[in-house]
Parts: sequence; C-alpha cells; structure tokens
Amino acid sequence: MTFLKRFFATFLGALAAIWFFFIVGLLLLVGMSQLDTAPTVSDKTVLSVKLNRPLIDYRGSTKNDLFSALFQEFIALDEMVEAIDAAATDDRIKGISIESPVIIGGWAQTTLIRDAIERFKTSGKFVYAYADTYTQRAYYLASVADSVFVPPAGAIDLRGLASELTYYKSFQDKTGLKMEVIRHGKYKAAVEPYLEDAPTEENLEQVKRLLNSLWAGVSEAIGTSRQLDQTQLDNVVSTAIARDPEKALQQGVVDGILYKDDYEESLKRALKTDANPVSAASKLNELSVASYSRTLTMKSADTKDRIALVYAQGTILYGEGSPTIMGQTTMNRALISAREDKTVKAVVLRINSPGGSALTSDLIWREVKKTASVKPVVVSISDIAASGGYYIATPATYIIADRSAITGSIGVFGTLPNASALAKEWGINSYSVGTHERSVTYSVLQPLSESFRAELQDGVERTYDLFIDRVAEGRSMTAAEVDAIAQGRVWSAEDALEIGLIDEIGGLEIALEKAAALAEIDTYKVRKYPRFKSDFERLFSDLPNALVQRWFAENTPSWAQRYRLFWDKRSSLDTDAYEVQARMPYELIID
Repeated sequence: MTFLKRFFATFLGALAAIWFFFIVGLLLLVGMSQLDTAPTVSDKTVLSVKLNRPLIDYRGSTKNDLFSALFQEFIALDEMVEAIDAAATDDRIKGISIESPVIIGGWAQTTLIRDAIERFKTSGKFVYAYADTYTQRAYYLASVADSVFVPPAGAIDLRGLASELTYYKSFQDKTGLKMEVIRHGKYKAAVEPYLEDAPTEENLEQVKRLLNSLWAGVSEAIGTSRQLDQTQLDNVVSTAIARDPEKALQQGVVDGILYKDDYEESLKRALKTDANPVSAASKLNELSVASYSRTLTMKSADTKDRIALVYAQGTILYGEGSPTIMGQTTMNRALISAREDKTVKAVVLRINSPGGSALTSDLIWREVKKTASVKPVVVSISDIAASGGYYIATPATYIIADRSAITGSIGVFGTLPNASALAKEWGINSYSVGTHERSVTYSVLQPLSESFRAELQDGVERTYDLFIDRVAEGRSMTAAEVDAIAQGRVWSAEDALEIGLIDEIGGLEIALEKAAALAEIDTYKVRKYPRFKSDFERLFSDLPNALVQRWFAENTPSWAQRYRLFWDKRSSLDTDAYEVQARMPYELIID
C-alpha cells in the first residue's frame, strides 16, 4: 500500500511538473511573439492615457522583459512620462485622450503625469478627457485637458479631501488582545489607535493642516486649468453639485455631456483638418501609452556626462529589495555604482517611501552620505518621504519635494502583540525559563516585563537621538531645533520648506536641472538605477527554495509540522519585535 501511494504521488508530481513546464513554454512563445512584433504608429493617431493599474515610479527592469510584457502588474511612471514627452514631437501623434475614472496612485504621482501633459499641450496638439465617473484624483488629472466630457448619468465626485482614522483601545480591552507600544514622539500616531479611542489634539492638528495644504495645491491647479476662481470652485466642492453632470456643465467643471461613442466622434473631429480629412466612418486610431513606449528609442544628448537617477521606493525592509520594497542590498549596490562611475557627475535620489526598518534606513543613509561627499546628491521627493524615507534624504546636497508630497515624521516606535489577557481567559498558561536574568525576553502569551519594556524603550530613544543627529547634521540645524519640529510629526511640502526640512518645491525635472547645475554641466544623459530582478528571474530564482520547502512539508510528521509552524510564527514575531521602526505614523489614504 505504501509503495502504491508513493508511486501515484511520484506519478502525479511528474505530471504536474510536465504541465508546469508546458505552460511556461507556451507563455514564453506567446511573450516572445509579442516582443518581436513591435506596435506600429499610424498617422493621425491619438495617444490613449488609461491608468487602469497601480502606479509605480520605476519598474527597474527592461520594457522588453518577457514577463513584464505578459503580466503588466504596474504602470511605470518614468516610462509613461517619457512616452508623453516623446509624443509631443512625434508628427504621427495628433492628440491625447485621457480616460481614467480612477487612479491607483498618489497625488504627486498624478501631478507628474499632469505636468507631462501640460508640456505636451505646448506643442499645440489637443488633449481631451472622458470618463463615466471621476474620482477627485481622476478629475484633477482630467482637468488639464482642453475639453472634459462625462455621460448624462455620470458624476464628478468633487467634495474636498478627507482621511479616516480608526481606533482600537476599547476593542483591545474587551478581547484581551492588545499591542504593547514603545515610542518617542507625541505626533507618532502609528501607535495612537492602540492607546486611545479618539484622535489626540496633536494628531488632529497635523492631519487637518496636511489636508488643507494638499488641497490648496490641487484646487489651484484645477482652478487655473478650468479658469475657475477659487470662490467658485470652493462653492462647487462644498455643495458637491458636480455629481450632477448638468450642473457641472453650468459651473464650467466639464465642457460637454456625451456618451462614449459621441466622445470618439469628437476625437475624430479634432483630428480632421483640410489637409488631414477623417471621415465619420473611419476607424479612430488610438494607441496606448504602454504600446507607444515600446516603439521608442529614446534620444539623448551627445555627451559622456551622466546624471544617475536612483529610485528609492516602497517600504524599507532589511534585505534584497524589489520594485515595491526598499532593501539595503539593492539600494546600496546602486549608490556605489553611481558613485564609482566617473561619467556620473551627479545623483538624483527619487524617494517615495513611508519608511520602515530603522536599521535598513541607517545602512542606506551611510551610502547616500558617502556619495554626497564625492558628487552632488539631489533628493526628489515623490508622494512621500516620511520617517525612514526622510532619514535617507538627510545627507543630500539639496532636497526638493513635489507640491503634493508628505515628509518629516521624525520619530521612532515599536509594537508587540500581547494576548496574555486573552490566553488567561481561555485557560492558556505560559511559563518561561531562562539561564540568566535577561535571557527571557518576550512571549505573546505573557505580559511584557518591565525590564524588557525598559530595554525596548532604550532602543527607541537611542534610535530617535540618532535620527535627530542625522537631520541636524544634514540640514545644518541644532538637535534642539530638529526636536522642536520632530516628535513624529508629518509635514506638507509647503510647511517642510518653511521649517527647513527641504530646500525647494518642485518636480523631478527641477531636481534633474538642479543636479546638473550643481555638477556644472549643461548637457547630460540620465542613467536609471537600480536594476531589479525581472519577474522571470524572481520566479526561477525562488523556485528551488519553494521545492525544498515542499519536500520538507511532505516528509515531516504532522506533529513536527505543527511545532515548526508555531516556532516560525514565534521567530517572526521576535524578529519584528526587535526591529525598531522609523515609519510613517499611519497609512494616510487621502481622497
């Protein structure tokens, strides 16, 4: 019987392997055929801007990567902006059509696209926008268009910015499952929901100020593009009347009420000239930004001088890193490469991170500092460079933040889950035995000892002091001056400029220009860093580990598997517990 079980298990495993490699081979063939067949750009083409996937500043692998072509998980902002800029001088591209009812990305990322379309408009080509409904961020982008359209039953959700804050103190008291909190910074609201049932005065103050500052920039841009004065726009927003397309039309929020087929006819009319006739029966030539990007061979200046554009994006975690996780291995490799390359005259560090591991932040900080001692380093803050994200910015020669950016949050915290009250209620008793006075540290089933809490608090305080010193050194301030604006508080770009955390408000183009000026070069090529593993490389580099883990799972007794699972969870908790966090004080979703 055992032999038969093993035989059929091996037989089914072999079939599964054959099927797996068949599917992979099929995908390879399909992918290669797609890569070999580059899209063609016809005359009288409209470039279609549809933000139907999450935005990411930088993909980090080649546009012709096989798996990226097959499974496009993200929209790479750098590629999109390059394509829009190229389209401005491409005679085959006559205009842009923005069709994005929702944008899965930040305000600063949206601004980057909006600015690129503004530059495109200077070419004299048209820009139209259409959506069945518009979220605020989508309308912010669409408002840059010459004409904005919506169907009769559609809506424009203009109502101002808001953010929801959720608190868990009473839930913890009722369930016996709580979080032990160790922090420094009265504004460090990441842990506030575990300590309170309502927001503190300090937290309300910073959130309200942040929302008002962000809205000021958004409303100014919309008002300028739509030729609406701020009083009129504020009335539209306060009453939310743009939900009604007819009233939105009356107020100048949109230019027309059309169904999609009527909108396509308007695009054809925009293409039609005496020298360029387009009949009503003709097909509208639309090409997506992603497809157009594949046709481009980017022209660059005839010079050996380069500016390194290093993307630092995602939560900061110890290790290798990926397009959505900032690890010190990948980041430091990129910084060292840029520093040691004699053709690279300056570095622009493009940061979009809420922070994370304090240790990893300091390891990256070190390489930024070493690089800044050799050549100019200009930081360009995208949506957010908070906590650890700001930490790595501090050694830079110059810091520029987008108008919609969030920064600061100079504070430190740590949290530990504690289920001791819940365990006691359910009759679970836990005891720890150690060889020395300090050998027993933490258990999720036992109350946190005062001695271990003191150790954790000491670690938080030391990390906070180090953070303060890093900022003071980088921004030429005293520790007392930094502490006064720190305490974990989050700042808008406008406020950050006023208190000295940044040097200028502007986008990525401004940062590149500043880097060139500091390096005293007039022409340059941009070289992007880092290079992440492609989806294909990650799949097959992780495959051996996955096969080994499966073998252990299939050949380990069930009682040992249960113990190993418990031990893995305990080990994970212990690791997280000792890792002090320099992280954004909350997940701030602003819509």
